[in-house]
Amino acid sequence: MKTATIQNGVKAASPVMVSYIALGMACGVVLYDAGISIFGIGLMSVLVYAGAAQFLAASMLVLGASIPSVILMVFFLNLRHVLMSASLSSFVKDRSFGFISLFSHVLTDESYGINYTKSREGLWTTDEAMMTSLSTYGTWVLSTIIGGAIGSQFQVNTTIMNFALIAMFLCMMVQQFISREHMIAGLVSAGVTVLLMVLFKHNIALVIATIIASFAGYGLEVRKERRKDRKKDKEIQSDLKGGESHE
Repeated sequence: MKTATIQNGVKAASPVMVSYIALGMACGVVLYDAGISIFGIGLMSVLVYAGAAQFLAASMLVLGASIPSVILMVFFLNLRHVLMSASLSSFVKDRSFGFISLFSHVLTDESYGINYTKSREGLWTTDEAMMTSLSTYGTWVLSTIIGGAIGSQFQVNTTIMNFALIAMFLCMMVQQFISREHMIAGLVSAGVTVLLMVLFKHNIALVIATIIASFAGYGLEVRKERRKDRKKDKEIQSDLKGGESHE
């Protein structure tokens, strides 16, 4: 991988990496308080690599939830990764199976937001996208391990990290508002999430809201493309009529 590619990937990922240091350390502290060893924290970050899911797992373990229920909730919470991976599939379709497998594993909300936006601009390579994801991945894994080590030695209050997590997601969300369709999908997601959380009072509401908003966004994009196609057809027909009148 070229030096310029590495530099571009790390530069794009740097804001997320900075936020991951604080959030990852907080997550490590919370996981250690939940009874997971430092080695277990590192292994979980390497294999699962899902900040929100790791925080969820920690809170469920503290409340005495069973391991199967934790695994099930993490699975449902991370179902959105299937949709994110699908939307980037055309971007990496020409790469090897190994590349695509690793790229899918190190994909998160934040790296997806960066790579999706950059790829739409048309000046982003798959190697730069991989470097962005690997940079955030390495930062998260290392930060959670450090957080676990700190938690083993000190009593740390991580309440403020809840606000930092929300702020980071809001920042990433705003970057996706590049069209009216994206804004409508975001508003649908927010409204449905609030409504379902009030009704169910359970984190499964997040999964359902994500799926509904995704379908809403897809429907809006399809409608937009159809309008463009109809407009082009009208322009072509107009040009043809104009040519016939000149003859």
